Parts: sequence; structure tokens; C-alpha cells
Amino acid sequence: MKPKRLCNHAGCNTLVDYNQTYCSKHEPEAKQNLYDNYENRKKIGGKYFWFYKSKAWKNLSNQYRLKQPLCEDCLKEGLIKAGNVRDHIIPIREDWSKRLDESNIQNLCHHHHNMKTRQERNKVK
Repeated sequence: MKPKRLCNHAGCNTLVDYNQTYCSKHEPEAKQNLYDNYENRKKIGGKYFWFYKSKAWKNLSNQYRLKQPLCEDCLKEGLIKAGNVRDHIIPIREDWSKRLDESNIQNLCHHHHNMKTRQERNKVK
């Protein structure tokens, strides 16, 4: 017998096969929400959305990760933690010309990337 788990929809107690995410009732709704979110990000993000899907960015990001696998902010604090987000020091919304400039990239953990993003958003307001 295959293992079962609960449907991912909040409040649904239907058991589904372990390799499924949603029950048959909530699957269409989940797919539509996923599609809508994707479409909204495309509209709002425009060229920025497509840039992060580009081969040029993926190559640069992967090469940088190989050179600097650790979070650069953690290192400054004396900690050793893997960096899992390549981040533009100067956001590309501020200077599009620096989008593929390796000197404008840093490797951060999720914690430091979220902190930096929060600070940037608060600065704009």
C-alpha cells in the first residue's frame, strides 16, 4: 500500500497519494492560482522577470556560486554558512547596465538576502 498524506489545501482533510499535492477537488484551483501568480509576476516584473530566467544570468549566477559558495555577510560576522541567493549589490531596477557585472554580485543566505531586500523596500517608501 502506498503512503498517503493530507491535501495541501488549507483545512482539507482528504488523503492523497504521497506523490500528489492536492486532492481532485482542489487540484484545478491550485493550478489556476499558480498560473495567475506566474502571469502577474510576468506583467509586474516585465524585463526583470525575464532577465532572471535568461541563460546569461543563470550562467553568471552559477559561476559566481562556484567561486564564492559561502554567504558573504555571514563571513563578515565570522559565521560559515552556505550562500544560496546571488544578489545584485546595486539592484538592477536602479542600474540595468550592472545586471551582468560580476563586481555587482554577492552570494547571500536567505536570511541576509531578506534583510537586504527589506531595507531596500523601506528606503523607497
